[in-house]
Amino acid sequence: MALDPTKHADWEIAEDSEAGMKTVYQLAEELGIEKDELLPHGHYVGKIDFNKAIKRLGSKPDGKYVDVTAITPTPLGEGKSTTTMGLVQGLGKRGKKVVGAIRQPSGGP
Repeated sequence: MALDPTKHADWEIAEDSEAGMKTVYQLAEELGIEKDELLPHGHYVGKIDFNKAIKRLGSKPDGKYVDVTAITPTPLGEGKSTTTMGLVQGLGKRGKKVVGAIRQPSGGP
C-alpha cells in the first residue's frame, strides 16, 4: 500500500515499502541465476559469482550494457541514479529484459 508522503513520516513510508520487498533468492530465480552463482549477503542483498555465470552463459549471445556516469558532478549530483532508473523502467515498458544496479546515493556534500 502506498502511503501519502504529506501525511506519514519517512520511516513509515520506508517500512511500508520494505514489507513488500522480494528476497535476493526470489530475484535470482526470476532472473535465471543459478543457486551456486548467487553470493547472498543477508536476505535482500547479493552478488553474482561472475566466473560461474560467465562459464554457463559464455556460449549465449552478448547483451547490451549502458553505463551512466559523470566526470565533474555538482555538489548535489547530476541525476545519474534517476537517469538509470528511468532507463530501466523505459526499456522494461518496451518489453526488454533489463536489470539496473546502483549504489547508495551520496545525498550531497
